[in-house]
This record gives sequence, structure tokens and C-alpha cells, in this order.
Amino acid sequence: MEVVGRSIVIAGLANRRAGRIFGLEILPFMTNIPLAALVPSGLPTPDPSFADDWATAIATTIELMLVSAGIAILIGVPTAFCVSLLRPNHWLVRTWTFFAFVTLAMPLILLAAAWEATAGKFGWLVTTMTGGNLGWVGWIHGMHGVALVSLATVWATRRISPVAIQQGVLDFSPSQSWWRVKLPIAMPWIVASAVGVMVLASTEMSVADLHSVRTVADQFYLFYSVDPNTTSVLVSTLVPMVVGGIPTLLWFWLQRRRWQVASDWNPEPIDVPPQTKDVASRGTRVAASFAVAFYTLLLVLPLAGLIVQTGHSVEVVDGVRQATFRWQASLRAIAEAPKLFGEEIVWTIQLALFSILLSLPLAMGLARLARSSRVAGLVIDIAGTMLFLIPGPVIGMTIAAFFRLHIPGLDWLATHTLVPTLFAVGVRSVLVAYAILRNAYDGIDNATWQAGQMDGSVTWRWWHLELPLLRRGLGVAALAVAIVSAGDVPAAMPVLPPGVTTTGTRLFGLLHSGARYQEASLAMVHTGMVVVLCGLILVLRLHLRRSSKSLD
Repeated sequence: MEVVGRSIVIAGLANRRAGRIFGLEILPFMTNIPLAALVPSGLPTPDPSFADDWATAIATTIELMLVSAGIAILIGVPTAFCVSLLRPNHWLVRTWTFFAFVTLAMPLILLAAAWEATAGKFGWLVTTMTGGNLGWVGWIHGMHGVALVSLATVWATRRISPVAIQQGVLDFSPSQSWWRVKLPIAMPWIVASAVGVMVLASTEMSVADLHSVRTVADQFYLFYSVDPNTTSVLVSTLVPMVVGGIPTLLWFWLQRRRWQVASDWNPEPIDVPPQTKDVASRGTRVAASFAVAFYTLLLVLPLAGLIVQTGHSVEVVDGVRQATFRWQASLRAIAEAPKLFGEEIVWTIQLALFSILLSLPLAMGLARLARSSRVAGLVIDIAGTMLFLIPGPVIGMTIAAFFRLHIPGLDWLATHTLVPTLFAVGVRSVLVAYAILRNAYDGIDNATWQAGQMDGSVTWRWWHLELPLLRRGLGVAALAVAIVSAGDVPAAMPVLPPGVTTTGTRLFGLLHSGARYQEASLAMVHTGMVVVLCGLILVLRLHLRRSSKSLD
């Protein structure tokens, strides 16, 4: 009951401006009711001193960051090692890549719903989740980080200069070469991905709030989202920047030259003596196959948990709990979900499409500027890192405060359009698209770039030179923007207009209310959307790769 009461308070705070609690209209005068009046009778009233205990929130945030990053590294790096022992086109590697990519693309609230359906309080596997369980929240963040760290490690170790690989296989076995040569060279990418896991743990509040783990972002959302003060904004913003931004910038500055090692990739084969081929033994490959299969099952497990949860029921007979699963109930719940949550799906698709139209041109302009000027690129990288480290609730409340200014037209935009929501989710969408396009622009070699500058105007170069070379990057960036904007629940909740609910915000409410079957069916719909987008990204990547090979 305490968790449910706390959830009602949270929903009331998040929707005060819209006058809604879980989508139900309330009277306008209720938006000024004190916080204690929103708590049902018999439940404890939040202590004001609890809201000002920032030291505890900061300590919890740091603990969550360390737990999440530790799980991501301990599982992600060995996963990448086992994947590297198999052929890149091996069916196990391709299967693992797809599900790792799906896990990485899943919003954290969706990943939390999947693990909740699998191993949560009402999960079908085991019951491990309890309120305030820091380890459980760290596990959810950590599994999302496993996908990030392992994919980044595999990508970086495969992009190392062939000269360095050739030297490694001359002196070491394939396994030793990976740990003693490839891994140290790819370390900047691994550290960057681990820092990314820590940053998400410090700024994303939906999973922590679901399990009553009071991080800095969750404390701001719970107690200060309606009436923020200077202390709450500074702490919520500066803590992620200090614990995530400063190490990132220092590491980037110290390892600046080593970042180029992984990008100095030459597709031309190098003659290597047969006795020094970087090929593992048969027994090692078999062991790696079993390991990759295990890691793939670990990623598939929460997705399977959603399917089981849709048909999973628990009954108490003579004081004994009995769990049953019915395929008919599961298929019926999944089939009815699109109709039941049709409005949420439509709003989510609209938000994703408009975000692509808004974010992609801006991100491409910033990436082009960064490619043209080294100083501008450094400034944009630093500013983008700082913006990315701002928690979603702070971004959402800042946008909401702007649209409450007494300027004609702002209030109408806030209550009748998605413009404020697009601005709120657009912060991270633009930064994600910029990172992808910045890498795509860096892939244009200097000779081609300089030759284009002598051939025509900026418009001519953009249309005839850059766009053909950036097709893959633009497609991936567009789909990435759709995924990020559709799943950015913390930033979207404070600025959604009345009557508008996306699949992510609705899922957030269902998880708090304990609606297990509706939550699982909605999560299945959202997961299906993510899987389709990820499949399009991979198909686009394969198509463009084959097209480039045919042109060669």
C-alpha cells in the first residue's frame, strides 16, 4: 500500500498542470491541494525534511551508478570476447547482435516492465523484487548497459588498424591477442560506454521511482517537479555533470589520439602468414558458442517474460499460491492490446515522426559544422555532453515553465499541440542523432572532403557529395530519434498536453498501479514497435553495405 500511495502522489504531481491523475479528469481547484491531502488515509505523509535530504539521494545515486556500471562491464566485456572468437557472419553472432541492439534500443521503463514480468514481485520465474531494492534497479540498468558495453567493445575491437592486429597475432594466441592488444586499444570506447551507463543511471528516474530507490533525479521528480527551487535544480543538474561529465571530458582529453586508432580502419586485406592467422581453436570456438548462446538467452529472457505474463495468473487455493499459464489468455491479451491502447500508439507514432522532422535537420547541421571546424566540434561536443547529463524531469519542467510565461500563444501551444513535448524529448533526440551523424561525417576521408570544397557551393556539396555518403547514417539517425523520443518518459511527462498519453507514459502509470496483464500487453506492443525499428536499422545497414560493395 505504501508503494501504491506513493505512486498516486507521483502521478498527481506529474499531472497537476494537466489536472489529471492516471488519465482521470479532476476539478481545477484540486491542483492546489497540499501534497498531504493527495495521500490516501492510513498512508504516511512525506516528511518535508526527507525531501531536503540531498546527501542520502546523492549517495544512493552514486551507489546505483557503480552497481549498474559494474554489472555492465562484468558481463559486457566477456560477452564481447566470446563474440570475437566466432565469425562475424555466424548465425549466433547475428542473433546476439539483434537482441543486444533491441535491448539497447528499449526504453528503460520498458526494460523494467519486461524484467518485472519475468523476475519481479509478480513475475513468473522467481520473486526477487522488493521496494527499495537498489540491486534490482541496478540490475535493470546494468542489463541495458551490458548491451551498450558489449556492442561498443565488439565494434571497437573490429575497427582496430589491421597493422596492430597483425603484430598481435605474431606474438600471442587469439585469446591473448584480444585481451592484451585489442582490448587496451579499444579501452576508450569501453570506458565511454560505461560512463554512458552511469550517466543514464544518474539522470533517468522512471526505474528508480518504480522501486522507491531515491536517486537525485527521482527526488527532484517526486518533491520538486511542481515547485522547483534553486537547490533542487542545481543538485539535480550538477551531480550528474560532476560524476559523469568531468571523467568523460578528462578521459576524452587524455585519450584523444587513441580514439583514432579504432577509426583508422583499412578494408583492404593484409597478407598474414598462415601460422599467425587470428583464428581460435575448435574447442575454444565451441565454448564461445555456448557462451554467446547463454548471453543471448539472458537478453531474450525478459522479452519471453512479457509473453508469459500476458497469460500468467496466480490463484490462492486453500492458502497455497498456484500459478498457471494459458496460451489462449496470452494470445487474447496480445491481440486486444492494439485496440485497447490504440490512442497511445497513435500519439507515440506522431511524436516519433514529428521528432524526426524536427531533430534530424538540426543534428545534421551541427554535425556538418563540427566536421568543418575543429573548434566548433569541440564546443558542440562539450555543450552536448552537458545537455545530455541534465535529468529528464529538469528538462521537462524547464520547458513547461517556459510555456507558462505570459506570452500570447504559449498557453495554447502547451494545451493543444505537441510542441512543448517535442522540445522536451528533442534535447536527447538531437544529441543522439548528432552523435550518429558526427561519426558518419568523420567517415568521409579528408581527400574527398577537401576536393568537394573546391568543386562547388555549400548547397551543391551537401546535395551531391554529403547526402550520398551519409545515407546509412541518416537512416540510422532517423530511426534512433524515433526510438529515443518515443521512450523518453521523464522528459515527456511534465509537458504532455491534457488528454495525450504515449505508450511510455501509460506504461509508467500501469506499472505503478499494479495492472499486470494490461502492463504486459502494452509492453508487448511497445516492444514490437522497437523490434520493427531495430530490424529496419539492421536491414538498412545490410542493404547499404551490399550496395557499396556492388559499386566497388
